[in-house]
Amino acid sequence: MSPRLDGKVAVITGTGDGQARTAALRFAAEGATVVGCDINEETASETLRLVREAGGKMDSFFPLDLIDEQKTHDLMEYAAETHGGIDILYNNAMRFALGTAEDLTLDDFNWSIAQTLTIDWLTTKHAIPHFRKRGGGSIINIASVAGLSYGAGTSFPGNLGSCFAYNLAKAAVLRMTTTLAVDLAPIHVRVNAISPGPINTPMAAPIYGSEQAPFYAPYMKQLLVDRVGREDDIVNLALYLASDESSFMTGSNLICDGGITASGGLGRPDAELDQVVNGQFASMLNTDTGWTTVGERAPGRATA
Repeated sequence: MSPRLDGKVAVITGTGDGQARTAALRFAAEGATVVGCDINEETASETLRLVREAGGKMDSFFPLDLIDEQKTHDLMEYAAETHGGIDILYNNAMRFALGTAEDLTLDDFNWSIAQTLTIDWLTTKHAIPHFRKRGGGSIINIASVAGLSYGAGTSFPGNLGSCFAYNLAKAAVLRMTTTLAVDLAPIHVRVNAISPGPINTPMAAPIYGSEQAPFYAPYMKQLLVDRVGREDDIVNLALYLASDESSFMTGSNLICDGGITASGGLGRPDAELDQVVNGQFASMLNTDTGWTTVGERAPGRATA
């Protein structure tokens, strides 16, 4: 069986570390030629070394700030001219400033929007002509549960508002995904998003990456799965979206958050409260056939 991405050219942004480094390694292992970039020269060069030492094909540009439109244009031109085209665009790079709606400065707000939303638009804008020449392709936008309008509150334990600009930008990334899916359908470009929850990356490790980290326990109370996420959890989905296996999927958002959104941020069932419901509370109800123990309830109606 051929590798899943055999012969494809993938531009991946933010390959210095974290999910995008993992993606560069995994995509190259699946046969793709990877063109990466990052603002951090040291970490980006390390990713390039790791991919090449593993036998993968990769070029990388660093330091590169994608908000510089000319440099972003040049990145796409290089990928297409050197490797024959672009098949995959994986928008992962992002930076943002912490601050609530009241505390954040205008400069920090604008910088966060630019580094989290605008760069995804610029990479897409300058990749589109090459997708058109290629006859199609796949765009993967890394969004976040922070951008959802339901289920996750502010997306941070304690419903803290310090990721204000980030949340707004990721919501816009999700809307951009659906708009682009429609707009680029005539040229056979599929556009999908992935919304991670708490993923243990180098950036997040001090916050919730271990049992000693301050937000580890609060996140564990929200999760349905008994661990925080791993980089491969996201990259596995990205590989699917990049490959022909997802050829009937566009305009979708895949939530990968260990069940936080599904649980409304409330986590697993509370055994103590369950005992209250099936003990004291159950005795206050009148039923046609009566209550039995959990799992052995007789059919019937309960009326207060």
